[in-house]
Amino acid sequence: MAPLAHSRLDGTDVERRGAGTGPPRAGVCVHCVLCGSGRSQTVCSAKEMAEQRHYLTDFFRRRWRTQSGATAADRVAFTQDYTTDIVRCVDCGLLYRNPRPREEDIARAYRKDHYDPRYLETEFLNQRRWARRKASELSRYLRPQKGRRPQVLEVGSFVGGLLAEGLARGWDMFGVDPGDEVADFCRMKALPVYHGTLEEARLHPERFDAVVIWNTFDQLPDPHPTLAAATRLLRSGGVLSIRVPNGACFGWAMELSQRLSEPWRRTLYTALAWNNLLAFPYVYGYTADTVRAVTNAYGFRPIGCLPDTIMPVPPGQTTWWAGMEVAMYQTLWRAGSYSAAREPWERAPWLDMYFERAVTDEPAAARDVGLGLIPVYAPLALRQTDSLTG
Repeated sequence: MAPLAHSRLDGTDVERRGAGTGPPRAGVCVHCVLCGSGRSQTVCSAKEMAEQRHYLTDFFRRRWRTQSGATAADRVAFTQDYTTDIVRCVDCGLLYRNPRPREEDIARAYRKDHYDPRYLETEFLNQRRWARRKASELSRYLRPQKGRRPQVLEVGSFVGGLLAEGLARGWDMFGVDPGDEVADFCRMKALPVYHGTLEEARLHPERFDAVVIWNTFDQLPDPHPTLAAATRLLRSGGVLSIRVPNGACFGWAMELSQRLSEPWRRTLYTALAWNNLLAFPYVYGYTADTVRAVTNAYGFRPIGCLPDTIMPVPPGQTTWWAGMEVAMYQTLWRAGSYSAAREPWERAPWLDMYFERAVTDEPAAARDVGLGLIPVYAPLALRQTDSLTG
Protein backbone atom coordinates (compact mmCIF):
# COMPACT_ATOMS: atom_id res chain seq x y z
CA MET A 1 0.00 0.00 0.00
CA ALA A 2 1.33 3.42 -0.99
CA PRO A 3 1.77 6.06 1.70
CA LEU A 4 -1.04 8.54 2.30
CA ALA A 5 -0.76 12.12 1.11
CA HIS A 6 -2.28 15.15 2.79
CA SER A 7 -3.23 18.50 1.35
CA ARG A 8 -5.89 21.26 1.38
CA LEU A 9 -9.62 21.38 0.53
CA ASP A 10 -9.07 22.49 -3.06
CA GLY A 11 -9.31 19.28 -5.08
CA THR A 12 -5.81 18.02 -4.31
CA ASP A 13 -4.94 14.84 -2.46
CA VAL A 14 -5.83 14.60 1.22
CA GLU A 15 -5.87 10.83 1.68
CA ARG A 16 -4.92 9.06 -1.52
CA ARG A 17 -3.95 5.42 -1.64
CA GLY A 18 -1.85 4.06 -4.43
CA ALA A 19 -3.71 2.98 -7.56
CA GLY A 20 -4.56 -0.65 -7.77
CA THR A 21 -7.43 -3.08 -8.04
CA GLY A 22 -10.51 -2.93 -5.86
CA PRO A 23 -12.89 -0.10 -5.06
CA PRO A 24 -11.63 3.49 -4.90
CA ARG A 25 -10.93 5.19 -1.58
CA ALA A 26 -11.81 8.68 -0.45
CA GLY A 27 -8.92 10.87 -1.48
CA VAL A 28 -9.85 14.44 -2.45
CA CYS A 29 -12.05 17.12 -0.97
CA VAL A 30 -14.09 18.80 -3.69
CA HIS A 31 -16.35 21.76 -4.33
CA CYS A 32 -19.81 21.53 -5.90
CA VAL A 33 -19.52 20.39 -9.52
CA LEU A 34 -22.59 22.38 -10.56
CA CYS A 35 -22.09 25.87 -9.12
CA GLY A 36 -18.48 25.68 -7.92
CA SER A 37 -19.38 26.63 -4.36
CA GLY A 38 -17.21 25.38 -1.49
CA ARG A 39 -19.94 25.98 1.07
CA SER A 40 -21.69 22.83 2.26
CA GLN A 41 -23.63 21.28 5.13
CA THR A 42 -23.24 17.71 6.36
CA VAL A 43 -26.32 15.60 5.58
CA CYS A 44 -24.91 12.25 6.67
CA SER A 45 -21.63 12.00 8.58
CA ALA A 46 -19.03 9.30 7.99
CA LYS A 47 -19.97 7.84 11.37
CA GLU A 48 -23.64 7.63 10.37
CA MET A 49 -22.69 6.11 7.03
CA ALA A 50 -20.65 3.40 8.76
CA GLU A 51 -23.70 2.60 10.88
CA GLN A 52 -25.87 2.38 7.78
CA ARG A 53 -23.41 0.11 5.99
CA HIS A 54 -23.39 -2.24 8.98
CA TYR A 55 -27.20 -2.33 8.98
CA LEU A 56 -27.27 -2.89 5.20
CA THR A 57 -24.97 -5.91 5.37
CA ASP A 58 -27.15 -7.55 8.01
CA PHE A 59 -30.30 -6.51 6.12
CA PHE A 60 -29.42 -8.49 2.98
CA ARG A 61 -27.86 -11.37 4.85
CA ARG A 62 -31.24 -12.05 6.47
CA ARG A 63 -33.40 -11.46 3.40
CA TRP A 64 -31.45 -13.01 0.52
CA ARG A 65 -31.56 -16.71 -0.28
CA THR A 66 -28.13 -18.12 0.56
CA GLN A 67 -28.02 -20.37 -2.52
CA SER A 68 -28.28 -17.31 -4.77
CA GLY A 69 -26.26 -14.92 -2.69
CA ALA A 70 -24.01 -13.93 -5.59
CA THR A 71 -26.89 -11.99 -7.13
CA ALA A 72 -27.05 -9.78 -4.02
CA ALA A 73 -23.52 -8.51 -4.54
CA ASP A 74 -24.50 -5.31 -6.34
CA ARG A 75 -26.90 -4.42 -3.52
CA VAL A 76 -24.23 -4.65 -0.82
CA ALA A 77 -20.74 -4.32 -2.37
CA PHE A 78 -20.96 -0.98 -4.16
CA THR A 79 -18.28 0.67 -6.26
CA GLN A 80 -18.71 3.80 -4.10
CA ASP A 81 -18.36 1.83 -0.87
CA TYR A 82 -15.84 3.99 1.00
CA THR A 83 -17.02 5.67 4.19
CA THR A 84 -17.22 9.45 3.89
CA ASP A 85 -19.50 12.40 4.57
CA ILE A 86 -22.52 13.17 2.40
CA VAL A 87 -22.85 16.95 2.16
CA ARG A 88 -25.31 19.37 0.58
CA CYS A 89 -24.19 22.43 -1.37
CA VAL A 90 -25.53 25.49 0.45
CA ASP A 91 -25.92 27.43 -2.80
CA CYS A 92 -27.58 24.99 -5.23
CA GLY A 93 -28.70 22.01 -3.11
CA LEU A 94 -26.63 19.25 -4.78
CA LEU A 95 -25.69 16.33 -2.48
CA TYR A 96 -22.23 14.83 -2.96
CA ARG A 97 -19.61 12.65 -1.32
CA ASN A 98 -16.81 14.62 0.29
CA PRO A 99 -14.01 13.65 0.40
CA ARG A 100 -14.05 11.18 -2.47
CA PRO A 101 -11.59 9.48 -4.86
CA ARG A 102 -9.96 11.32 -7.72
CA GLU A 103 -11.89 11.27 -11.01
CA GLU A 104 -9.45 8.91 -12.69
CA ASP A 105 -9.74 6.48 -9.77
CA ILE A 106 -13.54 6.48 -9.99
CA ALA A 107 -13.38 5.87 -13.75
CA ARG A 108 -10.88 3.04 -13.26
CA ALA A 109 -13.09 1.40 -10.64
CA TYR A 110 -16.12 1.33 -12.93
CA ARG A 111 -14.03 0.03 -15.80
CA LYS A 112 -12.65 -2.83 -13.69
CA ASP A 113 -15.83 -3.72 -11.74
CA HIS A 114 -16.04 -7.51 -11.32
CA TYR A 115 -19.32 -9.47 -11.26
CA ASP A 116 -20.28 -13.08 -10.71
CA PRO A 117 -21.45 -14.52 -14.08
CA ARG A 118 -24.67 -15.73 -12.43
CA TYR A 119 -25.36 -12.21 -11.29
CA LEU A 120 -24.95 -10.75 -14.79
CA GLU A 121 -27.39 -13.25 -16.33
CA THR A 122 -29.95 -12.86 -13.55
CA GLU A 123 -29.70 -9.08 -13.67
CA PHE A 124 -30.08 -9.05 -17.46
CA LEU A 125 -33.39 -10.91 -17.26
CA ASN A 126 -34.57 -8.72 -14.40
CA GLN A 127 -33.47 -5.50 -16.09
CA ARG A 128 -35.22 -6.46 -19.30
CA ARG A 129 -38.51 -7.07 -17.47
CA TRP A 130 -38.16 -3.68 -15.85
CA ALA A 131 -37.21 -2.07 -19.18
CA ARG A 132 -40.51 -3.14 -20.75
CA ARG A 133 -42.35 -0.68 -18.52
CA LYS A 134 -39.70 2.00 -18.84
CA ALA A 135 -39.57 1.72 -22.62
CA SER A 136 -43.33 2.27 -22.72
CA GLU A 137 -42.87 5.47 -20.72
CA LEU A 138 -40.03 6.60 -22.99
CA SER A 139 -42.09 5.93 -26.12
CA ARG A 140 -44.61 8.58 -25.05
CA TYR A 141 -41.94 11.24 -25.44
CA LEU A 142 -40.25 9.95 -28.60
CA ARG A 143 -40.87 11.89 -31.81
CA PRO A 144 -38.84 10.05 -34.50
CA GLN A 145 -38.60 11.51 -37.95
CA LYS A 146 -41.30 10.38 -40.35
CA GLY A 147 -40.51 7.07 -42.01
CA ARG A 148 -37.63 6.30 -39.65
CA ARG A 149 -37.40 3.98 -36.67
CA PRO A 150 -36.55 5.61 -33.32
CA GLN A 151 -32.81 5.96 -32.80
CA VAL A 152 -32.03 5.54 -29.09
CA LEU A 153 -28.66 5.84 -27.34
CA GLU A 154 -28.21 4.51 -23.79
CA VAL A 155 -25.33 5.84 -21.69
CA GLY A 156 -24.32 3.30 -19.06
CA SER A 157 -26.03 0.30 -20.68
CA PHE A 158 -24.65 -2.14 -18.07
CA VAL A 159 -26.01 -5.66 -18.88
CA GLY A 160 -28.12 -4.39 -21.79
CA GLY A 161 -31.69 -4.94 -20.62
CA LEU A 162 -32.99 -1.76 -22.25
CA LEU A 163 -30.97 -2.41 -25.41
CA ALA A 164 -32.59 -5.83 -25.79
CA GLU A 165 -36.08 -4.50 -25.10
CA GLY A 166 -35.65 -1.59 -27.51
CA LEU A 167 -34.47 -3.89 -30.29
CA ALA A 168 -37.50 -6.11 -29.68
CA ARG A 169 -39.70 -3.04 -30.19
CA GLY A 170 -38.06 -2.33 -33.53
CA TRP A 171 -35.97 0.61 -32.34
CA ASP A 172 -32.40 1.19 -33.46
CA MET A 173 -30.41 0.93 -30.23
CA PHE A 174 -26.82 1.77 -29.32
CA GLY A 175 -25.21 1.49 -25.89
CA VAL A 176 -22.11 2.96 -24.29
CA ASP A 177 -20.46 1.55 -21.15
CA PRO A 178 -16.86 1.70 -19.87
CA GLY A 179 -17.10 -1.55 -17.86
CA ASP A 180 -14.89 -4.32 -19.22
CA GLU A 181 -17.01 -7.25 -18.03
CA VAL A 182 -20.44 -5.78 -18.81
CA ALA A 183 -19.34 -4.69 -22.29
CA ASP A 184 -18.15 -8.24 -22.99
CA PHE A 185 -21.42 -9.61 -21.60
CA CYS A 186 -23.46 -7.39 -23.96
CA ARG A 187 -21.37 -8.46 -26.92
CA MET A 188 -22.05 -12.10 -26.08
CA LYS A 189 -25.75 -11.19 -26.22
CA ALA A 190 -25.16 -9.61 -29.68
CA LEU A 191 -26.16 -6.20 -28.29
CA PRO A 192 -24.68 -3.06 -29.92
CA VAL A 193 -22.39 -1.55 -27.26
CA TYR A 194 -19.37 0.73 -27.47
CA HIS A 195 -16.80 -0.10 -24.80
CA GLY A 196 -15.82 3.30 -23.44
CA THR A 197 -17.35 6.66 -22.58
CA LEU A 198 -19.79 8.75 -24.57
CA GLU A 199 -17.13 11.40 -25.14
CA GLU A 200 -14.81 8.76 -26.65
CA ALA A 201 -17.41 7.27 -28.99
CA ARG A 202 -17.25 8.71 -32.50
CA LEU A 203 -20.93 9.09 -33.32
CA HIS A 204 -22.58 11.27 -35.96
CA PRO A 205 -24.03 14.57 -34.73
CA GLU A 206 -27.81 14.82 -34.48
CA ARG A 207 -28.17 11.09 -35.05
CA PHE A 208 -30.43 10.15 -32.13
CA ASP A 209 -34.05 10.75 -31.20
CA ALA A 210 -33.31 10.00 -27.55
CA VAL A 211 -30.33 9.79 -25.21
CA VAL A 212 -31.09 7.76 -22.09
CA ILE A 213 -28.94 8.03 -18.94
CA TRP A 214 -30.58 5.74 -16.39
CA ASN A 215 -28.92 4.79 -13.09
CA THR A 216 -25.66 6.33 -14.34
CA PHE A 217 -25.88 10.13 -14.27
CA ASP A 218 -25.34 10.23 -10.50
CA GLN A 219 -22.07 8.27 -10.88
CA LEU A 220 -20.41 10.62 -13.37
CA PRO A 221 -17.67 12.58 -11.56
CA ASP A 222 -18.32 15.49 -13.95
CA PRO A 223 -21.67 15.52 -15.82
CA HIS A 224 -20.73 18.37 -18.18
CA PRO A 225 -18.79 16.44 -20.87
CA THR A 226 -21.61 13.86 -21.10
CA LEU A 227 -24.30 16.55 -21.37
CA ALA A 228 -22.29 18.42 -24.00
CA ALA A 229 -21.90 15.20 -26.00
CA ALA A 230 -25.63 14.39 -25.65
CA THR A 231 -26.48 17.88 -26.93
CA ARG A 232 -24.36 17.28 -30.01
CA LEU A 233 -25.74 13.79 -30.70
CA LEU A 234 -29.45 14.57 -30.27
CA ARG A 235 -31.40 15.95 -33.19
CA SER A 236 -33.47 19.10 -32.73
CA GLY A 237 -36.46 18.25 -30.57
CA GLY A 238 -34.84 15.02 -29.39
CA VAL A 239 -35.38 13.67 -25.88
CA LEU A 240 -32.91 13.42 -23.01
CA SER A 241 -34.03 11.03 -20.25
CA ILE A 242 -32.22 10.99 -16.90
CA ARG A 243 -33.00 8.64 -14.00
CA VAL A 244 -31.38 9.39 -10.65
CA PRO A 245 -31.69 8.49 -6.98
CA ASN A 246 -33.38 11.45 -5.33
CA GLY A 247 -30.99 13.49 -3.19
CA ALA A 248 -33.92 15.46 -1.74
CA CYS A 249 -35.46 12.22 -0.50
CA PHE A 250 -32.22 11.05 1.11
CA GLY A 251 -31.65 14.44 2.74
CA TRP A 252 -35.19 14.47 4.13
CA ALA A 253 -34.76 10.91 5.46
CA MET A 254 -31.51 11.82 7.23
CA GLU A 255 -33.16 14.81 8.91
CA LEU A 256 -36.09 12.62 9.93
CA SER A 257 -33.83 9.88 11.31
CA GLN A 258 -32.36 12.29 13.85
CA ARG A 259 -35.81 12.75 15.40
CA LEU A 260 -36.79 9.08 15.51
CA SER A 261 -36.37 6.57 18.29
CA GLU A 262 -34.27 3.48 17.55
CA PRO A 263 -37.13 1.15 16.43
CA TRP A 264 -38.55 3.76 14.05
CA ARG A 265 -35.09 4.63 12.74
CA ARG A 266 -34.58 0.98 11.82
CA THR A 267 -37.92 1.03 10.00
CA LEU A 268 -36.76 4.05 8.02
CA TYR A 269 -33.45 2.30 7.27
CA THR A 270 -35.39 -0.70 5.94
CA ALA A 271 -37.37 1.52 3.58
CA LEU A 272 -34.17 3.18 2.38
CA ALA A 273 -32.41 -0.17 1.94
CA TRP A 274 -35.15 -1.50 -0.31
CA ASN A 275 -34.61 1.54 -2.54
CA ASN A 276 -30.80 1.38 -2.56
CA LEU A 277 -30.55 4.70 -0.73
CA LEU A 278 -29.10 3.47 2.55
CA ALA A 279 -25.41 4.47 2.82
CA PHE A 280 -26.05 6.43 -0.41
CA PRO A 281 -23.70 4.57 -2.79
CA TYR A 282 -23.64 7.35 -5.40
CA VAL A 283 -21.22 10.14 -6.25
CA TYR A 284 -24.02 12.73 -6.37
CA GLY A 285 -27.50 13.14 -4.97
CA TYR A 286 -29.35 15.17 -7.58
CA THR A 287 -32.75 16.69 -6.93
CA ALA A 288 -35.40 17.57 -9.51
CA ASP A 289 -34.27 21.21 -9.31
CA THR A 290 -30.55 20.51 -9.73
CA VAL A 291 -31.14 18.21 -12.73
CA ARG A 292 -33.33 20.87 -14.34
CA ALA A 293 -30.69 23.53 -13.69
CA VAL A 294 -27.72 21.65 -15.13
CA THR A 295 -29.65 20.46 -18.22
CA ASN A 296 -31.00 23.96 -18.81
CA ALA A 297 -27.41 25.09 -19.21
CA TYR A 298 -27.31 22.96 -22.38
CA GLY A 299 -30.62 24.10 -23.82
CA PHE A 300 -32.91 21.33 -22.55
CA ARG A 301 -36.54 22.05 -21.70
CA PRO A 302 -38.20 19.87 -19.01
CA ILE A 303 -41.21 17.94 -20.31
CA GLY A 304 -41.76 15.29 -17.62
CA CYS A 305 -40.80 14.21 -14.10
CA LEU A 306 -42.06 10.85 -12.84
CA PRO A 307 -41.56 9.73 -9.22
CA ASP A 308 -40.48 6.11 -8.90
CA THR A 309 -38.94 3.43 -6.69
CA ILE A 310 -35.93 1.24 -7.41
CA MET A 311 -35.89 -1.57 -9.96
CA PRO A 312 -37.56 -4.70 -8.49
CA VAL A 313 -35.47 -7.47 -6.97
CA PRO A 314 -35.00 -10.46 -9.35
CA PRO A 315 -37.75 -13.06 -8.78
CA GLY A 316 -36.85 -15.88 -6.42
CA GLN A 317 -33.82 -14.14 -4.91
CA THR A 318 -35.32 -13.22 -1.53
CA THR A 319 -37.12 -15.11 1.21
CA TRP A 320 -40.89 -15.20 1.00
CA TRP A 321 -41.35 -12.74 3.84
CA ALA A 322 -38.83 -10.32 2.34
CA GLY A 323 -40.84 -10.33 -0.90
CA MET A 324 -43.93 -9.30 1.06
CA GLU A 325 -41.93 -6.69 2.96
CA VAL A 326 -40.53 -4.96 -0.12
CA ALA A 327 -43.98 -4.87 -1.78
CA MET A 328 -45.44 -3.21 1.31
CA TYR A 329 -42.66 -0.65 1.62
CA GLN A 330 -42.76 0.27 -2.07
CA THR A 331 -46.54 0.74 -1.97
CA LEU A 332 -46.36 2.88 1.16
CA TRP A 333 -43.54 4.96 -0.27
CA ARG A 334 -45.41 5.65 -3.51
CA ALA A 335 -48.48 6.71 -1.57
CA GLY A 336 -46.47 8.79 0.86
CA SER A 337 -44.50 10.62 -1.82
CA TYR A 338 -47.76 11.92 -3.29
CA SER A 339 -49.44 12.87 -0.02
CA ALA A 340 -46.65 14.21 2.21
CA ALA A 341 -44.94 16.77 -0.01
CA ARG A 342 -45.71 19.85 -2.06
CA GLU A 343 -44.41 18.07 -5.15
CA PRO A 344 -44.72 14.28 -5.61
CA TRP A 345 -41.04 14.00 -6.54
CA GLU A 346 -39.75 15.65 -3.34
CA ARG A 347 -40.09 12.40 -1.34
CA ALA A 348 -39.85 9.85 -4.15
CA PRO A 349 -36.75 7.61 -3.83
CA TRP A 350 -36.04 7.78 -7.56
CA LEU A 351 -36.81 10.29 -10.32
CA ASP A 352 -37.33 9.69 -14.04
CA MET A 353 -36.90 13.02 -15.81
CA TYR A 354 -37.46 13.89 -19.46
CA PHE A 355 -36.17 16.90 -21.40
CA GLU A 356 -36.51 18.17 -24.96
CA ARG A 357 -33.49 19.49 -26.82
CA ALA A 358 -33.79 23.06 -28.06
CA VAL A 359 -35.21 23.10 -31.59
CA THR A 360 -33.06 24.81 -34.19
CA ASP A 361 -32.94 24.78 -37.98
CA GLU A 362 -29.18 25.40 -38.16
CA PRO A 363 -27.03 22.45 -39.28
CA ALA A 364 -24.79 21.00 -36.59
CA ALA A 365 -21.59 22.01 -38.39
CA ALA A 366 -22.64 25.67 -38.38
CA ARG A 367 -22.98 26.06 -34.62
CA ASP A 368 -21.14 25.53 -31.39
CA VAL A 369 -22.53 22.92 -28.97
CA GLY A 370 -23.35 25.80 -26.64
CA LEU A 371 -24.80 28.34 -29.11
CA GLY A 372 -28.23 29.67 -28.33
CA LEU A 373 -28.08 28.42 -24.73
CA ILE A 374 -28.35 30.46 -21.56
CA PRO A 375 -26.14 28.65 -19.03
CA VAL A 376 -27.50 28.53 -15.51
CA TYR A 377 -24.05 27.69 -14.17
CA ALA A 378 -22.23 29.69 -16.81
CA PRO A 379 -18.57 29.32 -15.77
CA LEU A 380 -18.59 25.51 -15.68
CA ALA A 381 -20.80 25.14 -18.73
CA LEU A 382 -18.71 27.55 -20.79
CA ARG A 383 -15.47 25.83 -19.78
CA GLN A 384 -16.85 22.51 -21.05
CA THR A 385 -17.98 24.15 -24.30
CA ASP A 386 -14.54 25.67 -24.84
CA SER A 387 -12.81 22.34 -24.27
CA LEU A 388 -14.99 20.59 -26.82
CA THR A 389 -14.66 23.25 -29.52
CA GLY A 390 -11.06 24.27 -28.99
